[in-house]
Amino acid sequence: MADTRTLPQAMVVGAPKSGTTTLCNALMRHPDIYMYPKKETHYFNNLFTKRDMDWYEDLFADAPDDALVMEGTPDYAMSDCVERTARRLAEHIPDAKLILMVRNPIDRIESHYVQMLSNAREEIPIEEALEKWPEIVETSDYGATVETLEKYFARDQILVIFLDEYKADKDAVHAEVLDFLEVDASDEAIAEVGAQEALHRREDQGMDGALLAQLRRWKHYERLNMLMPRRVIAMGKRLLRRSIDVPSSLPPETREQLEAEFAGKWKRFQKEFRTGSTASSPSARKGNKQKAPLRQQLG
Repeated sequence: MADTRTLPQAMVVGAPKSGTTTLCNALMRHPDIYMYPKKETHYFNNLFTKRDMDWYEDLFADAPDDALVMEGTPDYAMSDCVERTARRLAEHIPDAKLILMVRNPIDRIESHYVQMLSNAREEIPIEEALEKWPEIVETSDYGATVETLEKYFARDQILVIFLDEYKADKDAVHAEVLDFLEVDASDEAIAEVGAQEALHRREDQGMDGALLAQLRRWKHYERLNMLMPRRVIAMGKRLLRRSIDVPSSLPPETREQLEAEFAGKWKRFQKEFRTGSTASSPSARKGNKQKAPLRQQLG
């Protein structure tokens, strides 16, 4: 007898430091979507074998039978693991819909660099840091990311959205995403999705350090975050920040070098994937398609 598992039919796969937390929190508000609340399962990019498919399935045990099940792990699009992720994902969920959220590649590198430096808890010169963690730069080559994903998934299973368009008109991008996911994209559903901002913004604030990163993994963190006064939270963050001096931006000369390196790639990527979603009103994109199957059958 076939083993029926509840697995995600769609996921936000990246890119890191590109606004994915806000998007996942928004999709969590949709009545037809079950977004796994603890972002970043890291199942498909994890080399450790102790966590099997039963462990992964159990993460979604609370999903309603009629919901579109989703998860978000932006590290799936990291350059050093996107091939492994795509291959494993295609083996287990070949019909998955993948959302890749991107931003200006240099801004993403800058934010990622600050995070890695903060988590390392040591002061590392920029040249040494980029040599130690080449994926910081390589992950901003979104064209290469999509090319890898397309080795395992059809183009129509992949949606690329841009952070600047999302900031300019969230309703339009939400409509595009819901249409892609084939769930209710009516004006009412879009309003529901856009009703709540992220509980905490992690994408563009600089990093809070390794201790705070560990705290955020605590199972009661979200509840505590909602109950604690904003002043107390801000004070706690300041106390948890590491004492070394973490730069908030790339050195000008490094940024110039990276801009020269990525100028052509970024231009070509935008030409291919920008759809002008910000020019479309939500009402013009509110088609409500039939949902995809909600259960994956695995032999």
